[in-house]
Amino acid sequence: MTATALEPAGDTAMEATQTMDAMPEHMGRQTDAHGEGRTGPTTALATAGSPAAESTASLAAGSAQAPDTAASPAAAAAPELLPLRRNRNFNLLWGGAVSALLGLSTADIAYPLVILALTGSPLKAGLFATVQLIASVLATLPVGQLMDRKDRRRMLLLSESVRVVAAGSVAVAYFVGALTFWHLLLTAAALGAIQPFAGARTLLLRQVVAPEQISAALTAEQVRQQGCELAGPPLGGAMFGISRALPFLFATFAGLVSLLTVVLLKLPKSVTVAADQGDAGASDNDAAPAPTAEHGGALLGLKTIMRDPVMRATTLALCLVNTAGYPVFLSLVVRMQQHHAGSGTTGLVVAAMALGGLGGTALVKPLHKVLRPGWLLIVACLVFALTNFGMTFFAAPLADAVFLAIGGAVIPSAVVMVNVLILQAVPDEQRGRTAAALEMFLLIGMPAGMLVASATLQWFSPTATLLGLSLLMSVAVLYAVSQKALRAARWPEARQA
Repeated sequence: MTATALEPAGDTAMEATQTMDAMPEHMGRQTDAHGEGRTGPTTALATAGSPAAESTASLAAGSAQAPDTAASPAAAAAPELLPLRRNRNFNLLWGGAVSALLGLSTADIAYPLVILALTGSPLKAGLFATVQLIASVLATLPVGQLMDRKDRRRMLLLSESVRVVAAGSVAVAYFVGALTFWHLLLTAAALGAIQPFAGARTLLLRQVVAPEQISAALTAEQVRQQGCELAGPPLGGAMFGISRALPFLFATFAGLVSLLTVVLLKLPKSVTVAADQGDAGASDNDAAPAPTAEHGGALLGLKTIMRDPVMRATTLALCLVNTAGYPVFLSLVVRMQQHHAGSGTTGLVVAAMALGGLGGTALVKPLHKVLRPGWLLIVACLVFALTNFGMTFFAAPLADAVFLAIGGAVIPSAVVMVNVLILQAVPDEQRGRTAAALEMFLLIGMPAGMLVASATLQWFSPTATLLGLSLLMSVAVLYAVSQKALRAARWPEARQA
């Protein structure tokens, strides 16, 4: 269970303001931050803005603009903008993301099911996710720096190619009777290592639409995210019931479609790389300042988050939420298997969180008006804890689905809070690193949580495991409530002219 993911924003402070002001009406997302988003690592954070040399307090405040700045020549030309439905690059990126995420969501439910079928060991099923998460954590910061320095389209081509090969190899190995647990662990490592590259798709998407269309693009992204995560698990469970190889064949085909959409993109180099890469364009200008370590360091995103008390409290609270929330799904899968529930039923239960998230997008605007950002996060953590306790003591698929849907309903509002307070003012040349740092915070506790939970499932009941995870989620609530800076945080307001 996660509350964030990555959706970097436009190139200027005005774009950031327009996006932020509209965001509560349109956004909300589960956090996987992986660009494509998944149940688990995380995943919808917007970025834009001001120089890195400013303090983080200035970053938050600097993202606001006077209301009448919208009356610019660009805004006046808005009626002449190419509609998103006719924007070829946007539709290719969005369509490719639909295919990629649907394939991921379909295969994700099948990996623990096939491991349980092969080995009968919850510990080994948990090791798959643990290896995948560790690989993602190790790759996140280096990939974040690459996304600020290298061609993002090529990086996306690489990640989609690896994903196709990984899923295809599992399907082929199963058909020839050679699928082993070690093969699946290597697949987990490959999928985890390339997962941070998926953020390149969202970075490109945000650069191929006009600033005035960012909100509409984010709305389309939200529909894509929740729709795929709603359809994927039951589809994967149903396919697994027909043939254990079928979900992986589908994921391979979906990856090929996504790869084709990236091949068909026609983008200028100025779009496929960061908009302002330190020394870019400075070779013929002796007066241009050389890039500083602050601009070039891989740890820039970590510094940005850690030096601001609100950002720091937010990310650490969400780290605890993910550490306790991610293993919940494995616990439910094991419990339903022990109760002889069908794979299709398992998929429907897991999909309930996405259904709740889809409905929760309607709560973003009213919750944004009623609650300050810190209290919104505290309420979200409290809901996660209460729903975890509910799943602990009501061991039935229908009850599990209801509690997952309730927890999913508050995720979009929590995501908006993270969007506004953390990455709203980060300029394009720093987006990859800052987004990667946030993703690392969200991921870093999850391997330990998954490993401990899978070991507990090996020797204790799923109910006992869920109880321990619920208590850990309660720690996240207590931590969030204890942070004075978080309780006092306010939504950034537009400056008056």
